[in-house]
Amino acid sequence: MSEISKHEELVEQYRKEGNVKEAITSLLFLITKYAQKHDFARAESLREKIISMDPMALSEAIRAQEIIDTARLKPNDKGHMEVWSALYDQLTVDEANALFNETHEVVFRPGQKIFEQGVQSHNLYFINGGQAKHLYTQGDREMFIKRVVAGNVAGEDTFFDASHCTSTLVAIDRVKANFIANEALSHWRATVPQLEGKLKSFCAKEEKINDLLKRNSMDRRTQRRVIFPGRLLIKVVNSEGVPVGKTMQGKIGDVSIGGVSFFIKAADREHAQMLLGNRLHLRFNMPPNMVEFERIGLALGVKHHADAKDNLEKFSVHIKFDRRLSDKDISETERFLKLTGKVPQQ
Repeated sequence: MSEISKHEELVEQYRKEGNVKEAITSLLFLITKYAQKHDFARAESLREKIISMDPMALSEAIRAQEIIDTARLKPNDKGHMEVWSALYDQLTVDEANALFNETHEVVFRPGQKIFEQGVQSHNLYFINGGQAKHLYTQGDREMFIKRVVAGNVAGEDTFFDASHCTSTLVAIDRVKANFIANEALSHWRATVPQLEGKLKSFCAKEEKINDLLKRNSMDRRTQRRVIFPGRLLIKVVNSEGVPVGKTMQGKIGDVSIGGVSFFIKAADREHAQMLLGNRLHLRFNMPPNMVEFERIGLALGVKHHADAKDNLEKFSVHIKFDRRLSDKDISETERFLKLTGKVPQQ
């Protein structure tokens, strides 16, 4: 039996039992489903059913109309319950109703913080559309941890454990989400005691931020790095994997088989931070033969440096290559530097 059919049967069951409140709860659930499918005629008829069942249920009737009006203004894309059908399918009808009734829609603009590292957040976010990135700050260094997209949850660690946020979550583009406040847990324990455990198990599938931090740190420590002066050319890569936009220049910091760091100047930290989580196309030369290397990599870290000039701040950007260099490339460069003590000019 489909989720819609279950709720349609429940409406009739609750109506016959005289349980108008629960019947209206299921009607709101159905109205949302039909509105998301752009079946507005069916959604409107169900809104009328709310009024006929209880003429005093004004707030519920108003909410139903808001759901319908909001859906009319949106393109016919996937709604919250369609994106999260794998979660709702694991729940009983009462649990699905309880979860749905505690969710609130929210939209974040590009660059807006959804939650911030070191600050308590009591919300669990269900990403319905758009992309956001987890960033981690340590001293004067910021690191990209992972990207979240439709079908990912965020904030689960602080939602269940009431701790401070391990990372900052920033919207990359326009992010549509639903969120649940932590207070919902206490409501559920009395009425749907199994829901918290089911939701926690579902969220446990997300890779933990602390595990990702440890892995990134270990990857960097295990690779030897070669430091030499040089320049590299940088372009942002779009979602199709094509370099786009203006070519930027940076000064090489160090190179390993797995990545490169380089220095840039930017007006402020926010401008430099925009590179985090982006894939970049890089071109650079390495001694001894100054052969040009071309690589695409992910910007995992940005670190601020104090020697600012010309009203610009200096930052180092740390890249992880999609395709590694060879051990031979690094060894030849390292041997040349040790023998000559200098690097030929590019």
